Amino acid sequence: MRTAGHWFIVAVCGAAVLATPIATAMAQLVQAGTLACHGGPDTGFILGPVTNLDCVLHADGAPDSRYVAAIPNLGIFIGEEEVALTWKVMAPVPWLGLDQLAGSYTHESGTADNVLAGGMNTPITLHPLNEDAFPIPRVKIESLEIRSMDR
Repeated sequence: MRTAGHWFIVAVCGAAVLATPIATAMAQLVQAGTLACHGGPDTGFILGPVTNLDCVLHADGAPDSRYVAAIPNLGIFIGEEEVALTWKVMAPVPWLGLDQLAGSYTHESGTADNVLAGGMNTPITLHPLNEDAFPIPRVKIESLEIRSMDR
């Protein structure tokens, strides 16, 4: 009986040691690239209450990936002026696979303006690159939907 108890303790400790790096990796996000979105007379358009912007994910060591960001109720008429939005893409790993950025993103309460969290299968957070990266007048984005243009 004493031997079985020791094996149980060893198994529990081993499982805890193996699970610790996984939990730590999930809790920490690293920059996986920069998402640059823009719209203007030739690139962005408004379809009802949704503004669509052309976006490019720039990541070190990977080809650029093209996306469309659909932002509901942005409140700016894209057809008359250029709008540029830039985010740092934070993910559990420093690289993203094809279409991994696609998904729905929302502003979480308690975070700074225009910080959005979401994704489909991978937890991703979008942080404004800097305060100057957003247009004047300032806009507050509550949600957006990102879809791939490469497919």
